[in-house]
Amino acid sequence: MNTGSAAWAGLGLFLVGIRLLTNHLKQLTNGPIRAALTRTLTRTGATELIGLLSGALSQSTSAVTFLATGLLCGGALTLAKALPMLVWANVGTSALVLLAAVDVRGIVLLLLGAVGLASLTSSDQAEQQRQILYATLGLGLLLFGLAMVKDSVLAAQDNPWLIEFFEFSASADAVTFLVGFVLAIAVQSSAVVTVLVLPLVASGLIAFDQVVMLIYGASAGSGTAVLLLASTSEGSARQLALCQAIVRMVTAALLVALLLTETHLHVPLIIALVKQLAHSLAMQTSLIYLLFQVTFAAVTLLFLKLLIRVIQYLSPPSHEEALSKPMYLFDGAAEDASTSVALAKLEYHRLLHGLPYYLDDLRTERDPRAIYLPIDTRHEASVNLAAQIDEFLDKTLHQNSGMDAEPVFVARMQLGALTNLQTALYELHAELVQLPHGEESDFKNQLIEGLHALLSFAGDAVAEDSADGYDMLLMLASDRSDLMERVRNKLLSGSSTLQGRDTLLSAILIFERIVWLLRRLAPAASSAPALTEATA
Repeated sequence: MNTGSAAWAGLGLFLVGIRLLTNHLKQLTNGPIRAALTRTLTRTGATELIGLLSGALSQSTSAVTFLATGLLCGGALTLAKALPMLVWANVGTSALVLLAAVDVRGIVLLLLGAVGLASLTSSDQAEQQRQILYATLGLGLLLFGLAMVKDSVLAAQDNPWLIEFFEFSASADAVTFLVGFVLAIAVQSSAVVTVLVLPLVASGLIAFDQVVMLIYGASAGSGTAVLLLASTSEGSARQLALCQAIVRMVTAALLVALLLTETHLHVPLIIALVKQLAHSLAMQTSLIYLLFQVTFAAVTLLFLKLLIRVIQYLSPPSHEEALSKPMYLFDGAAEDASTSVALAKLEYHRLLHGLPYYLDDLRTERDPRAIYLPIDTRHEASVNLAAQIDEFLDKTLHQNSGMDAEPVFVARMQLGALTNLQTALYELHAELVQLPHGEESDFKNQLIEGLHALLSFAGDAVAEDSADGYDMLLMLASDRSDLMERVRNKLLSGSSTLQGRDTLLSAILIFERIVWLLRRLAPAASSAPALTEATA
């Protein structure tokens, strides 16, 4: 077989194996396993161990970064916990590089045979077993492709084009670093670049000090690759990617400085150390990669507090995050029945005071200093926060079996009414933006301004929690069916287009539903204000 074709086929198998392994491990960590991981993260040392295993199994810092980002944005991890997890995931990616430094043909044959036998016996019918099977197949293809590439490169070491390319790559330290940097961005993994370099080291096509520089460039490039993938994100979703890029560049700069000192000033440092630890060039190369990851971990953990401040400054939480994350609920708060409902009340008030903002971008007069979020963003954030409050109240019930459950039930009923209000306001906004420009603009503006004022008063009345405030709310939101009927008749006989009349009539129906829901915010006169007296 032509050595070029064999190398090309081996590279294809290698990359397909990486993709299979990563994708099916991702699927494997969904559902119950992911929930178990989330529960385990609270234990001492759990994030470090999970990070190490995730990096070793996925062989992708990008995959682990986005997994940790999901946990961070979901509240399962804090930034101080997520960074150590990311650090050890980087160290875990060294497993493939160390494995690739030895002869893996026997392991490949064993894996592929086991996959074939499992498939033949139909033991892959269960979802979890199927994900394990395909992940194992991915590992087998990865190692098989690697063996093909190594054999092909060894056979083609006299190829003039190959020799010329690596002579160019080794022409200057900066060029070598840049080649590794670009390759890592292309394949999104410094581990993959290092593994592909191993046969070149064994064949003698590139000097060992240039291999070290190539690995440093690839390691810096993989951090940039993660940052590029997260370029459309903001806030917490971008923080871990930003950390990867910053610390990898700092680590690369530090190790490149040591390498140049060693090669130009002949001071025994890194290269001398790995030559003492291992005799084969392949293992020495693997140790260089491992050394970079360990240095990355040391730099991150040593400057952890400073790093957290820097990335929070560079990528502060977005306005959407601020809306969707609880300000008063925290881990363990549900265990204290005496204060849990009071904390839920504070979050409930946040949502209530946010209801008028659903109409802000429809008003004719806007505050130029205010930030107007897209309605979809605002609604999603508000609904997410309401769901977290409800989950917190449910957890309070389950963790305090002997408590008086009525305050929690009342709080959840009021929260349900508030959630319905959010949905109705979102629907009203959708109807009003469809109204043709200029049609019934006076009525539309009156409807918006009146409802905005009513929502603002409702938030203040519930926060004040007084009988007078609730009485006023009930009066303002009292049934006005006759008035609404006259308005509908006037619109039907007006000069608006068919689309305009249809839109306005739908908006009026939603408006009536909103007013009815606002009446539900006021507790009955016979019962004290639910979220207040429950916590007295």
